[in-house]
Amino acid sequence: MSRSTTHELQPQTSHDGLSRRLAVLACKSAIRTTLQEAFRQDFESDASQPTELASYRLWSGINKASQDRMWSLLAGQIDADQERIDAVARCARQAASGSLALGEVEQVPDYQYRPAIHGPPGGYMLDRCEGDLGAGVLYEAGGNVYALGQGIGKRDSKGKRLIAHIREQFPELNPRRILEMGCSAGGQSTDYPRAYPDAEFHAIDLSPGMLRYAHARAELLGSRVHFHQQDAAATAFPAGHFDLVVSHNLLHEVAAEHAPGIMAECYRLLSPGGVCIHQDVPIQRGRLDEFQQFLSEWQIDNNDEPFWLDFADADLPALLATAGFGADKVDACYLEAIDGPIPWYVVTAVR
Repeated sequence: MSRSTTHELQPQTSHDGLSRRLAVLACKSAIRTTLQEAFRQDFESDASQPTELASYRLWSGINKASQDRMWSLLAGQIDADQERIDAVARCARQAASGSLALGEVEQVPDYQYRPAIHGPPGGYMLDRCEGDLGAGVLYEAGGNVYALGQGIGKRDSKGKRLIAHIREQFPELNPRRILEMGCSAGGQSTDYPRAYPDAEFHAIDLSPGMLRYAHARAELLGSRVHFHQQDAAATAFPAGHFDLVVSHNLLHEVAAEHAPGIMAECYRLLSPGGVCIHQDVPIQRGRLDEFQQFLSEWQIDNNDEPFWLDFADADLPALLATAGFGADKVDACYLEAIDGPIPWYVVTAVR
């Protein structure tokens, strides 16, 4: 059930509990294949009123129900295992080589509190008590089930794929300091210290629950990371402080009005010759057929993705050019995933 990176912060459960997770996964796989294909065939026969199709109502209803079931199942299993998870986190922090700094953000943008991205209880900014890890535990556990249900394999890693691309495109880059924007639960944060062991690595996010979990996770996995609660559009780092700035699936969770500030901050933070590179979902309108576009738009009202179309319509290379990067220093491409059917959209800029 677990993906390739495992650790003791992941919620443990009984044989019956694991069976329930596998049942949710089997349901999600059937939705993605059998039910979605039936809907596609009907859609291609008559796309005039797709929401009136019986195949749509079945696909959509079970899709939403499976997501709700996934979160409620995992939340219960996490609650049952919370004492052990908290003890593991305490031990990890006591032997910390990295660091965690909360309260460095002047003001969290209001829109961060509105959506519960993909529907987890409490949402992305869940923070129930001092030291709460819940947002991060739930995010990684749910993300694993969700990704496997989407056909993404156990070996897939956005961080490793992006690092391979960076090494291919910028073989001379030997960063002294690296920043990850929007690190969430730290799923990619441990890849960079391994790939660049001599670099100082920092990661920022707005959610304290995510950051607490990401910090403990990194320590368990032997990666030295300095985590900060900061806004990617207005960090507290000095200008020119980093040689490499990265993000993974950040920009499709950002309101349109916030994206230009993030790009401007990338420009400000990079040293001359430094590189920023953003990886995200491949939902740009120009590459989707009519059916895929319908599925993409479904995410907004049915899967708690309020900024999905903001990202699909965004011209990221133009935003980077406006931020100060020369147009000839900006590039966009699609990268094949390590283990999965979906490519990644990647935008790169050189200072």
